[in-house]
Amino acid sequence: MVYISCIMQHIPCSPSLLAIMFLATFSVYNINRKTDEKEDAINHSDRYSFTSRYGKVLSTSAILAYILAIALALCYGVKTALISAIPLICGILYSIAWLPERFKYRRLKEIPFVKNLVVAFAWASTPALLPVYSNSSNAAVATLIVVIFFFTLVFINSVIFDLRDTEGDAASGVKTIPVVFGVQRTINFLACLNILLGLMDLLLCSAYLSLKFTYLLAAGMVYAIFYIFSFGKVKRTNLLCDVVADGQFLIFGSLLYISI
Repeated sequence: MVYISCIMQHIPCSPSLLAIMFLATFSVYNINRKTDEKEDAINHSDRYSFTSRYGKVLSTSAILAYILAIALALCYGVKTALISAIPLICGILYSIAWLPERFKYRRLKEIPFVKNLVVAFAWASTPALLPVYSNSSNAAVATLIVVIFFFTLVFINSVIFDLRDTEGDAASGVKTIPVVFGVQRTINFLACLNILLGLMDLLLCSAYLSLKFTYLLAAGMVYAIFYIFSFGKVKRTNLLCDVVADGQFLIFGSLLYISI
């Protein structure tokens, strides 16, 4: 995602920027495994068994990884360090029960739509803004295009995972979009969201960026539609989620690398 962001915004992509995003992702997702043990025990028993057995190692490595990520980001300045901290801050607000007891919900992840909005915001804004502030540049239309592109696909991705984890979320009292609205309505909603935000992004891209980036965004729309409507029609949902959906930016980044 950082590589795509750099290329689309015409900013040099350095190994340290890639390392910052990798370390932040590794850290936040390992922390999230700890806070989501109750759901994982139902939805992913094998993963729960692994993370329970190596919990201390994973927790320690997650903390050290984020310290290193912040240290690398500080080499570019305080603003870059603050941008790199967005996933951690959102992850804490997302997973920890910090809302007052008088509220219906204690964690952001328990609030329908808000959960997915927080996840999409964190993983769209960070890779989009990290290259900008590390290069002492200013956010421009290209930045907005990247944010919309990432936000759309990450939001869809997060809801696809919720579709897979409906049973465990419902049992744990987590009211995700699929739990509230059902599988088919959720699929239809994701398809409409993909088309709406995708077309808006395509119009911006065609007006301000080169044609190859417009093709990339169009490919992202088509790809998302493919895995949205594939849910429930393929038996291997883990493959659909963990490889097809979660690996989409590896594919888009590779396509972009080949094209330049």
